[in-house]
Amino acid sequence: MSTTPTTSNSVYAAIVFGAALGMFAGYPPIFNATSGIFMQPLAAEFHWGRSEVALSYSSSMLGIALISPLVGLLMDRFGARRVILVSAIIFGMCTAAMSLQTGDKAMWVGLSLLVGIFGAGTSVLGYLAILPQWFDKRLGLALAIAMCGLGAGTVVMPSLAQVLISSYGWRTAYVALGICSIVVALVAFFFLRERAPNTGSKKATRPLAPVEGMSLADGLRSWKLWTMFVAFAIASAATLSLNPHFPAMFGDKGFTPEDGAKAASLVGIGLITGRLLTGILLDRIRGSYVAAAFFLIGACGLIMIKTSTSYPILLMAAAMVGLTIGAEGDLISYLVKSYFGMRSFGTFYGIAFAGYALGGVIGPVVVGKLFDLQKSYDTVLLAFPWMLAIAGLALLSLGKYRNASIDGASDSLESATA
Repeated sequence: MSTTPTTSNSVYAAIVFGAALGMFAGYPPIFNATSGIFMQPLAAEFHWGRSEVALSYSSSMLGIALISPLVGLLMDRFGARRVILVSAIIFGMCTAAMSLQTGDKAMWVGLSLLVGIFGAGTSVLGYLAILPQWFDKRLGLALAIAMCGLGAGTVVMPSLAQVLISSYGWRTAYVALGICSIVVALVAFFFLRERAPNTGSKKATRPLAPVEGMSLADGLRSWKLWTMFVAFAIASAATLSLNPHFPAMFGDKGFTPEDGAKAASLVGIGLITGRLLTGILLDRIRGSYVAAAFFLIGACGLIMIKTSTSYPILLMAAAMVGLTIGAEGDLISYLVKSYFGMRSFGTFYGIAFAGYALGGVIGPVVVGKLFDLQKSYDTVLLAFPWMLAIAGLALLSLGKYRNASIDGASDSLESATA
């Protein structure tokens, strides 16, 4: 294969585009971001409380939390590209199967669990595992550009789901979203490549350097890995927990379902902005400082949601929470590579991401239960800003990266963007 600068640039651009396209219709936009849109029609049809409807969101996040370390191991063994392909097809089928719900809670929880298990590989866990193989000095920028796909999906999918539900019903909406996910993933698959030695490729795009980094045994003994696990669990509990509740929360303040869907879409716009800003800043500022700053923004947004009844201010607050969610996605993969290297990247990334998913398991159920008891979100909106502060302080304790500077072989896209 030609290694001219033009060809090389097209390869790098295609990889970033493929990751962005795949995440546009992966688990986070298709299932996570739309869960709140389905809450009210499902609650009305099956006479469920909000905590019962939110079990779907939490069950899917539980599936991700349980499977993420295994997905990381599989990516280290077989390559992320293969794991993504299998995951995407089954995830789309499971999403479409959500249309078969009868009101049986075991079926509701069980199918949602499967959505999470197979959706893990279609999330940032799968797609962002490819980028560190290709980028060093501009990894943050590459992550930011790719994550814009996820942010765009988070903007588009809630509104699309609302239109489908209003026009054809929630069952048809699930089927349409599942089909959309599979089709987009198949297109994205052809843009993705890997250059790690464990992918089984017979021909590398360029000579492979020895894979450096911390061994699996040393990493598992490192307090920094488990600090990341806990910090991202706390942070996601304070942000992702509100995703399935945003439309209902706006409804409680007197706004229409369409207004709630707009708020969910504003989270996506904030997410895109957060991805871009975080990626740019990570190439210049230590990741723990970036994390603390964005967690502070999210805390302010949550306080605004609690105290304001003004629709424009609430939309701004939703976007601020989206900024924090966007930062979380970039930070996990960047910090794992910076502190542990690429030797067992998939496994360490899977563990850190499992913490992130675990917060999304516990949080929505707790939020729903407290609402059913108190008929208010005030308690969680008081607690969550403090949780973000604790998570930020935990990441600040990580200190300097494993290497004084994150260096590596420069590639032509990096040179072009330097």
